[in-house]
Parts: sequence; structure tokens; C-alpha cells
Amino acid sequence: MSTTTIPQTTIDRQIEQSILSLIRGVQGDPAKAKAVFKAKSELTEGFRADVSVRDFNFLSDEPKELGGTDLGPNPVEYVLGAFAACQEIVIKAYATLLGIDISSVKVDVEGNLDLHGFLNLNDERPGFTDVSFKTVIETSESNPEKLKQLEFFSINRCPVLDIIQNPVSVDGKIEFLNPVTT
Repeated sequence: MSTTTIPQTTIDRQIEQSILSLIRGVQGDPAKAKAVFKAKSELTEGFRADVSVRDFNFLSDEPKELGGTDLGPNPVEYVLGAFAACQEIVIKAYATLLGIDISSVKVDVEGNLDLHGFLNLNDERPGFTDVSFKTVIETSESNPEKLKQLEFFSINRCPVLDIIQNPVSVDGKIEFLNPVTT
């Protein structure tokens, strides 16, 4: 199997063209700004969940110490991973638009969770009590104005960070199917 490496400048041009095209499309028709993302999941065995997103499939499980078989990250770990990846994508996108050369972006993220809430032992919330992160951007850019803009965008335009920081309206229901008829 051969692999072709695409030069970084070509990738950056493709990113820039895609983002600018998207911006122009939304500016020309604001209705195009409304995006819908979907996922489906099914619990298959123990705590293993088979998740489908577009044409991608992955699994979620719990570590053995929480009763799982440790076949994959658990849902809260996916949230942290999604946040880290989102930070990197936002930084690359805006760096490209700002003309900032990025050598690398690395994100370390950690979330603290009190299991009392999940285990229904008290009224503690079941989700993260706090999340901390450190993003390291390697760049040759020395213009402090551009770097400040990039920092602003990385914190203020990251969708997953926004989801973690701010309440989101959630509407849903639980249905029970009972195959036993009386």
C-alpha cells in the first residue's frame, strides 16, 4: 500500500477555501447556518454501546472498575476527547484564516466527576463538577495581535467548549416497550 503525502500548504489552501466558501454561503443565505448533527446508539452487552454517527461506528464502554469490559472510552471520556479535538480544529481553522502557520496543536483536558450523583447517593450533579484544559500551539507567528485573536477564537468559537460551559436546552422522552402482553 502506498501513501501520498499532501503538502501542508495544499491542505491549508483546501481548509481556507472550504471555510471561506462556508462563510459566503451562510452570509448569502442565513438559513444555511442551521446545522443538525445526529447520533444513534444501542446498548449491546453489559455497558457496551455501539454508536453510529454518519457513516462511522464506534463503541463506548466503562472501565472494569466501573463494571464494564474496558473495550472503549466511556461517554464522559468521549466528551473530553471531543472537546480536545474541537479546540484543535477551531485553532487550525482560524489560524489558517489569520495566516498563522501552525506546526502543532496539543490539548490536555481533564474533567472531575463526583460519583455520588451518578450512584444516586446524594443530590450531587452526575456530570462534571469542573473541566480544566491546557492547549499548546506551536507556531512561528510573532505578531501578538494575531496570537491574541487566535486565543480569543479558540476559547469563544469552540462549539464543544460552549456546550460544556453553557446550559443547552434538551428535549426528550423515555419510552418503554414491553413484548409481554397480558
